[in-house]
Amino acid sequence: MPSIEVGTLGGGTILEPQAAMLDMLGVRGSHPTSPGKNAQQLAKIVAAGVLAGELSLMSALAAGHLVRSHMAHNRSAPASRATTPAPTGAVTPVTSAMRAMQDRTGLAMTPSAASIQRAPGGMR
Repeated sequence: MPSIEVGTLGGGTILEPQAAMLDMLGVRGSHPTSPGKNAQQLAKIVAAGVLAGELSLMSALAAGHLVRSHMAHNRSAPASRATTPAPTGAVTPVTSAMRAMQDRTGLAMTPSAASIQRAPGGMR
């Protein structure tokens, strides 16, 4: 990777998660004797990670695993509203709060709310 810009000093490196990762890699801040050496080391680490990902992708392509997994998980066509099923009976924080409020007040928020809960599989 002939031109990769990385930094070990200043900018986002003062944020805790970024600083912790730089500490873990041993490249936080400037090198005590050779300025720029930590940035060069970080660039090598990033390049090695990219190379590992590319090798993994190439091996999956060569073995046919990538195509098979995409077909198995139906990633051959973009998702659309027509092919994406709506969750039935899903309990989310919002639905949970709505039900709790309905139970406290004894009122349904909308006339269709009760019919949605009673209908098997939700509305169609």
